[in-house]
Amino acid sequence: MASIASVKPASASVSRASTTTSPSSLGKGIRLAVFYLLLLVILLVFITPYLFSAFAAFKTLPDILAQSPARPPMHPTLENFKTIFTQYDFGRYLLNTLLVTIILTTGQVLFSMLGAFAFARMDFPGREGLFWMYLATLMVPNVVTLVPLYVMFAHSGLLNTYWAIFLPYVLGVPASVFLMRQYFMTIPKEVMEAARLDGCSESRILWRIVVPISRPIIITATLLAVVFGWNNFLWPLIVTNSNSLQVLSVATANFNSNFGVQWNLILAASLVALIPMVILFAIFQKHIVRSISLTGINR
Repeated sequence: MASIASVKPASASVSRASTTTSPSSLGKGIRLAVFYLLLLVILLVFITPYLFSAFAAFKTLPDILAQSPARPPMHPTLENFKTIFTQYDFGRYLLNTLLVTIILTTGQVLFSMLGAFAFARMDFPGREGLFWMYLATLMVPNVVTLVPLYVMFAHSGLLNTYWAIFLPYVLGVPASVFLMRQYFMTIPKEVMEAARLDGCSESRILWRIVVPISRPIIITATLLAVVFGWNNFLWPLIVTNSNSLQVLSVATANFNSNFGVQWNLILAASLVALIPMVILFAIFQKHIVRSISLTGINR
């Protein structure tokens, strides 16, 4: 009887605990549901324009003008893609964009890496002041430098050439230098000092120690440069006037003329230009998230 009596208070306490914890767990579940619902709404806001564009890329122009953009194509057609590649030499524009993007990305990442290493781990007079002066150029809009750059290239005879498209951006940009510098500063000084004691030069320290450790931020800077080079529009539009030198963004904009807007061709070309960027982000998104989470750490 004593054992039975002792069990009853214990069971009663368990039931009371469950009743006291259930409202809090219920509130937590409601908060999670509201949070994920809000995330779903944000996702729909961002993905809806791309979804509508993908739908329209497989429609004819009369269907685009007559139907709702939210309506999937009832009779999908590849005629828009065939037109841009056969009648408008879109393959040439793709090759031009790919060439410019590769050269721009290679130079931008390489020179940004050299500058970031100098600002992060090399001691020289005025290092901090020079870095902040260089970083302050981020506040200068790109349109402010368009006219001086155009005049420089005009006097140099480089207008309407590949050089004019990528040369202003190939020597590094402040944003990439800043990201890499912040990441390089997370590498302990003891590692580099030990390498110097072993007789390593600064260039060897950079390529043998810093670069392998900093692969996530280098991949991120590379992706940023690729996206910029792939989508760059205003500068190639200004410095080129030949169809053989057009890039994707300029060629796509040319479908919008004074005589009409060819929405079917514009959206098909936009989808062609978008697919490589989506694939790149899907492959390297882990490195992007990791590098961004670590760039604010400074030892």
